Amino acid sequence: MTSTASSIKMISAIVVTHGKLAHEFIATAQKIYGNVKGVYAVSNDDCTPQALASDIDAIIESGGPDDAFVILVDFLGGSCGHATLSVERRRRNVRVVSGVNLPMLLAFLNKRADVSFERLPAELASRGRDSIHAVDTDQF
Repeated sequence: MTSTASSIKMISAIVVTHGKLAHEFIATAQKIYGNVKGVYAVSNDDCTPQALASDIDAIIESGGPDDAFVILVDFLGGSCGHATLSVERRRRNVRVVSGVNLPMLLAFLNKRADVSFERLPAELASRGRDSIHAVDTDQF
């Protein structure tokens, strides 16, 4: 799975989650940024991993041959994770980042035009991790 940054025209995100979480992440991001393009929600509701993979494939097929996709999945252990990994194995210009949270999605929207596709997944994972804190209210 190699790609050259200069050949990539657009980087899109596919948010894949259990239930309606993906739709809610995107709706919340739109409240912050307004209408966002190139961000898609996929739910596992009433889907097998194969059906999920087909839904993801359909989104990727709707893009151009030089487009890239970052799949943000809730966790790797279930149907969503299995579907995303099967898609990544078969396609170039597709990367998976697990543990999606709102700061990670917002970082995608902020950085996709400025960070290379090769570096973007690590940047998003870092932002997602950095946003998690065990808060001790006694310190405030």
